[in-house]
Amino acid sequence: DGQSGVYDITITTLAEEDGESTYRLLINDSKVADFRNKHVGAGSPLDMKPQIHRLPAIAINTGDTFAIESNTATNGEIPEDGGTAWARGRWRAIEFTNSNDVNLVRPPAGRLAIVADGNSPDPDDIGAMAVTFGLLDRTGLQDRLVHLSHSCDLNPAARISPADEKRRQRVLSRLFKEGINRFGPFNNLAASFNCRTQQDAAVKDLRDAINDSSLENPLWIIEAGEPDLIGYALQDSRPSSRPFVHVVSHHPANDNTGDYFTWQQILDFGVTEHQIGDQNVGLQTGIPQWDWAKHHSDESIQWIWKQLQYAEQDGVVKFQTNKFDCSDAGMIYWWITGANQGGNTQSTTNEIRTMLVSTEEQK
Repeated sequence: DGQSGVYDITITTLAEEDGESTYRLLINDSKVADFRNKHVGAGSPLDMKPQIHRLPAIAINTGDTFAIESNTATNGEIPEDGGTAWARGRWRAIEFTNSNDVNLVRPPAGRLAIVADGNSPDPDDIGAMAVTFGLLDRTGLQDRLVHLSHSCDLNPAARISPADEKRRQRVLSRLFKEGINRFGPFNNLAASFNCRTQQDAAVKDLRDAINDSSLENPLWIIEAGEPDLIGYALQDSRPSSRPFVHVVSHHPANDNTGDYFTWQQILDFGVTEHQIGDQNVGLQTGIPQWDWAKHHSDESIQWIWKQLQYAEQDGVVKFQTNKFDCSDAGMIYWWITGANQGGNTQSTTNEIRTMLVSTEEQK
């Protein structure tokens, strides 16, 4: 009996230690979205605690009817009667928030690719990618991500020791695996890539995403590191697809450090460039600005804090000491909030927090 409009729908499920149930929202008997509870595991204090699933900007008309379906599931971790215990697909509440005027989630049409380094001296990609996983999850945009790669500094030897670089690669590979598992499913992401050990596969995957681009389905490439991998993928791509590719940057420290492609060569492929300004201004902060996340009731928010902490304690560069830095995630926030149609180019940690957690959780 509500008014027609665009609403953010929030569904509160209950975590269950014995399985990760899948849920489905239907409007007028047609599926609108499906999602899955996150794993908490046997004996977790989060068992039977609320999990929040947000579905942004859903058009609803007066008289529409809603249904929530759920399935049972077992993770095989809790023995019971010769088998294993099963989760029941419990849920608690569905809420509707009118978002006609205040909705921040306004991504452009098309798909998303993220190319990060993290194997260069600055470890900021570790925290930024953790935040990025959280932002895509909280806004329901996981299915937009079609390419994900790290360690895109293809010739870092002069800037970081071989031992530290290999350690970073291991950390980033672990981070990507955990992030995908925690904040997925990412249904259109075939794999994630280490550009140092899987360069050919990473180039091919990004090239294929570029080749799939069209006016109706463009590709937005987040340049969170050196441009060389992007250059190789563009070089191998179909020229007819390149005009539908957007490359997003926030700092010349990435643009101008390619070992094999200059920034001008990237632009000469005919892509659309977006320079949104240095995101360190609002997103490289003191540690206390993230204290809210350290002991948050959501284990995944705590996980984000731990990645930011690891980067701060990394030790390769001194300028990150006593700072939590998720600056590259500012490009994702810009894209989520409208991209070149009014996206926020000056995001702060407070705005990131607002998108990651609900108003109730912030109290």
